[in-house]
Amino acid sequence: MKKIIVIIISLALLFFIGYRAYQNYTAKKEAMNQKIPEKVVPVRTGKASLQEVVQHIKASGNIQADSEITLYSKVGGKIVENKVRLGSRVSPGMVVAIINRDEIGYIYNTFEVKSDVKGVVSRVLQNPGTMITSSTPLFSMVDIDQVKAVVNVDEIKIRFVRMGLEAKVTLQAYPGESFRARVTNISPVCNTQNRTIEVELTISNPNHRLKPGMYAEAEMNESIHQSLVLPVSAVVEKLGKKYVFTPVEGRAQLLPVTVGTIIGDTIEILSGITGNEEIIISGADKLEEKEKVNVVEK
Repeated sequence: MKKIIVIIISLALLFFIGYRAYQNYTAKKEAMNQKIPEKVVPVRTGKASLQEVVQHIKASGNIQADSEITLYSKVGGKIVENKVRLGSRVSPGMVVAIINRDEIGYIYNTFEVKSDVKGVVSRVLQNPGTMITSSTPLFSMVDIDQVKAVVNVDEIKIRFVRMGLEAKVTLQAYPGESFRARVTNISPVCNTQNRTIEVELTISNPNHRLKPGMYAEAEMNESIHQSLVLPVSAVVEKLGKKYVFTPVEGRAQLLPVTVGTIIGDTIEILSGITGNEEIIISGADKLEEKEKVNVVEK
């Protein structure tokens, strides 16, 4: 009797286990047969607009004085007095030093050293009491009423640079400011090491704010033309190439494009679209080709 009861219980357990296994199998099969809802990406679209695009030539260099000279005395002797100091403004005919040229047994009038040119004293090279000759330098002077930004332009861009071309110069010393300049000299030779050509830009400097030696960056216009532009967010990069998406029958389709200059938050499109296409301008970075899209209100 006990054996029969054990057999009945065992059969009941086997039936229960089998039934539960069948239920799990059926549930999994039904789940596999159910279709997974396709992902839909919300996007905004727009058309490329025609805009004036300015391409720039950028170069960097240093500020230089318009001219630099060294002053000498025409006679030898002892410096009695320096009439100017570092930073003094000098005009033509101004006395800059007094020289005592007395010799043993002879008495001479003191000699006045005068400047032949205007400028600012950049270095005082001798002190009072120093014995000098006519070949001893006394002062270094610079003329900085106007200065030169001497910048290095890439040889690829030099064909766009011409005499008189206007430029905008900025300096680290004056953030947020720019200074108008004009091309006044172009070197006839190219630097073979960095493949650049020196270009001089003349800048008016009446207040002497620009100092020789300051680092300068220059920007010149290369060309001005009309071109199609799109928001930068519309352009995506895949495998090193640039693309935009256009919605076709509710799905994202890739269009290869060639891009040019970035202007603020827009980018120039050189080829690949005509300007009549609806382009996905928002949400493009989340898309893959053929993915379903939902165009929301522009």
